[in-house]
Amino acid sequence: MKNLLSILLLTFIFTQTQDPNLIEEVGVPCPECPPVCEGTCLSEEETQGLFNNIKELEFKREVCEKAYANFESQMEECDEYIDECDEQAKLYEEQIKIKEDMIKTIKPKWYENKYLWFFGGVFFTSSTVYLAGQLD
Repeated sequence: MKNLLSILLLTFIFTQTQDPNLIEEVGVPCPECPPVCEGTCLSEEETQGLFNNIKELEFKREVCEKAYANFESQMEECDEYIDECDEQAKLYEEQIKIKEDMIKTIKPKWYENKYLWFFGGVFFTSSTVYLAGQLD
């Protein structure tokens, strides 16, 4: 029990004395010591400049993301427009086929030619008159 009390008293005494070098090694800075910088130390202006650059880059990234989203929506609209154009082209091709069939149906046949009937009538009439004159 005495040993335990003596250990506690010794640790309490040693913790009350603060050696700045010992505290810096442990990692807890003392109030009188200047701040310790590990690696590269930056001034307040450089830190503020980096912070501003980071904010600017974040803003540019957000703008790029919005532009990309806008681009994607425009691409979707273009795909829909292309699909509509393809459907419309198919409908036009069907209309052309139907109109070609109508032209074939409506177009007069060779025997419906009015000149053929006219000259055929003239020939048969003249030949009938000629043959009637030969009967005497």
